[in-house]
Parts: sequence; C-alpha cells; structure tokens
Amino acid sequence: MPARRLLLAAPLALAAVAPAADPPPKPDPLVLVQKGTLPVIVSAPHGGRLPIPDVPERVGAGVRLFATVRDVNTAELADRFAADLERVTGGTAWLVAARFDRKYLDVNRPPDGAYEDDRAKPVYDAYHAALAAACKAVKEKHRAGLLLDLHGQGAFPNAVCRGTRDGKTVGLLVERHGRAALTGKHGVLGRLERAGYEVLPPAGRPAAKEEPAFAGGHIVDTYGSHTGYAIDAIQVEFGSYLRDRAALSKTAADLADAVAAFHAEYLAK
Repeated sequence: MPARRLLLAAPLALAAVAPAADPPPKPDPLVLVQKGTLPVIVSAPHGGRLPIPDVPERVGAGVRLFATVRDVNTAELADRFAADLERVTGGTAWLVAARFDRKYLDVNRPPDGAYEDDRAKPVYDAYHAALAAACKAVKEKHRAGLLLDLHGQGAFPNAVCRGTRDGKTVGLLVERHGRAALTGKHGVLGRLERAGYEVLPPAGRPAAKEEPAFAGGHIVDTYGSHTGYAIDAIQVEFGSYLRDRAALSKTAADLADAVAAFHAEYLAK
C-alpha cells in the first residue's frame, strides 16, 4: 500500500488541562482514508470490491433509490487523481474511499436506505465520520474547501455530469466568487470542458438544470456549503468511456489539472 495512504489514528490521550474535543473517528479496514494538506476532499463511495464480513447482499425491498452496481474504476480514478494532484501542487488531498462493494452498503444514501443488516452500520458510520472529520479540518484550517464526490455513469459514456442539487451544495462558492467559479475557465467543470470534455449541463448554459439522475446524492447534500460544514461539494459523474482503463490516466491527470487551477484561483489566496 502506498505510504501516503493513512488510516485515521486511534484517539490519543489528552492532558487534563486540554479543552474537550471530538474524538477522532474510529478507523475501519474497509474504508480507505488519506489525510490531506490541501483544502480538497475526494470521496469515492462506489468503487470498492470487498464483501463486508457476515453481511448479505442487499435486496432493496421498499427502498426508492436502490442500486448495487459498482462504479467501475472510480476507486482507481480517485487514487490516480490524488497522486496527480500531489505531483502538480506539492500538496495532498484528503481521500475517503470505499473498499467495500456497494452490494452490501451504499454510503451515498441516508441510513434507512444504505444498509439492510446492522452489521454494516459500523462501516457506514466510519465512512461518514471520516468525511465529517475531513470537512471540519479543512474548514478550521482553510475556512473554505472543495469536496469532490466521484461516481460513474453509463447514460452519457463520453460526458461528465455535474451534481450540485442545481447549485445548492456550492452556494458559498457562487456567493463569494460568482457563477464563473463553477463553470468558468478556472472552475473545475469549466476547465474540463475547455480541455475537450463534454460537461452536462454545459458550462455555457449557467441556468440549465442538472441531469436529474446525477444532480447530487446524500454525500454532497450532507457536506455541501449549505450545511454547517461550509465546504462546497460537487458530485462528479464520469462516463464509462472516460473510466476505461485506456482513458483512466488521462482523465485523472486532466481532473488534477482542473482542480489545481481551481485551488490556485479560489482556495490558495
């Protein structure tokens, strides 16, 4: 395992005179966590392959939004992106990625639709505790940050779909810097479009609604800047052709360049 991958450490004993603080989240071997130095957080909830011990596959009875398909190569995309971003910026992104298969648990859903066996709950809690800890740390140190929730979709195999609940989860970004911070030449999606990617909705149509199926799920709705975490969050759905093994390195490098430009323009000042 690369040295830069770190599981969150167990809580350390605090001196009696130290102020009370939230304990660090309990690590779980099925959740990959990398601590970062940049105000950039990457989540990859649907790329894992491992079973959760003693937990059966979900069947989805009574669940409105139910899916068990793995977002192929999104874990690999997140890992390569993090490495490329470090190469470009010299800093590290926070990374939270699922090692577990979505068949057993879907952390991009509220608890009542995420798991069907309570033995999966500790893994769900570990994933969200790691994301919450990353958001709190970024907010405390940098006062602003970007969370990218990486997914895969097959409806538009050559396209990247943006999910912000039609702007809800990036409210602070737009308030501080205008709509161009999302879709302009230094915005992550705008930069990808300028690099030749098809982005839906197109950057040149700022009032266009996001694709309903990909407009943002539980993760961006929980940690976006409309919440107390105050971190601007974007669900980024990469088409299947962009996640193909032959295209993966280019996709990761282009995403890293886009995020580096965004960081230089909106987060590093």
